[in-house]
Amino acid sequence: MRLVGPLAAAVIALGSLTACDAIQGVSNTADKVKLCADAISLVGFTPDMSDPQKALEETQAKAKELETLASSSPDEQVKKALEEAANGMQNVNSAADWVQQKADLAAKVSSACGG
Repeated sequence: MRLVGPLAAAVIALGSLTACDAIQGVSNTADKVKLCADAISLVGFTPDMSDPQKALEETQAKAKELETLASSSPDEQVKKALEEAANGMQNVNSAADWVQQKADLAAKVSSACGG
């Protein structure tokens, strides 16, 4: 009979750990969804082509934002896709180049994010 108390406490503790793991999993999923939504918004950026220099600067600024998101991603696949997209945005010679590349990079980010 004396084993019942400690055994019950162990079962309750194990159940609590499982619940905590489930809550943490939901939190991680919510974080990933927000991160991915922000990333897809950045990758979908279309610069105003009326001022090519300003458009290029804005594109590169969005790339820096994407790098920041990549560094905060706990998911390696998402992190890699965001880094690739940021690199693509940083290395364009013109905003027009970015417009041509963005569909491919947006698809890669979307795929990495599970969409």
